[in-house]
Amino acid sequence: MLVLVLILEIASRSSLIASGFLPPFSEVLMRALALWGDAVFRTDVLATLTAYVLGMTIAIVVAVPLGIAFGLSQPVYRSARAIVELIRPIPPVALVPLVILVLGSSLEMKLVIVVFAAVWPIMFNTLYGVHDVDPYAKEMARSFGVSRFGVIRRIVIPASTPFIATGVRIASSIALIVVITVELIAGGAQGLGAFISRTRAYGDADSYLTVLAATFIAGVLGLVINLILGWIERRFFAWDATTRGAQ
Repeated sequence: MLVLVLILEIASRSSLIASGFLPPFSEVLMRALALWGDAVFRTDVLATLTAYVLGMTIAIVVAVPLGIAFGLSQPVYRSARAIVELIRPIPPVALVPLVILVLGSSLEMKLVIVVFAAVWPIMFNTLYGVHDVDPYAKEMARSFGVSRFGVIRRIVIPASTPFIATGVRIASSIALIVVITVELIAGGAQGLGAFISRTRAYGDADSYLTVLAATFIAGVLGLVINLILGWIERRFFAWDATTRGAQ
């Protein structure tokens, strides 16, 4: 990463690349730091993070029970498979015009699209986790008189948790991308994407530098969130071979 930054800095400073097209990275970094002093920018970042956190929370609440239900019952999954396979390929961004017509450029609009995008990785990872549970462990629990619900609570859910955590980490990156993309294309929305869109409209060199700085901050946010989720996986699921292999 440092080598890449150094190459960009040298290329811009030495005029190998026009500074108007690619300003020196040091200037982008300084502008990114300066943006945190702007109250409007901080409000937009908070709006993006709010939509991200709420959307991920709702997606987890919806996707995990569905994944468990589908994983435990083949008839249930087969009955819903046609609907799932019909809806899943729809690009989340394609829903933006329709959702704006219904809900306007509001937080609810962003939540609907983020939840739609984040549900699938979590649900299918949960389903795969349920399928991966050792059948002998379930049979042993039943032989000791544990009820079906007890087997789900004591065996299935704990054994599936590393898969669920991986699904959440995958969905997290998708959710952040979708939030910022929706803000970019939905007029009137608040958020980091909306800040980039408004700033880009000015069209001058200073605004271009601010757009690059805000884009850099968006990347840093994604990196920090992924590092946090990766640390949680290592901290709580280090015992699982799948989790260790994903690091």
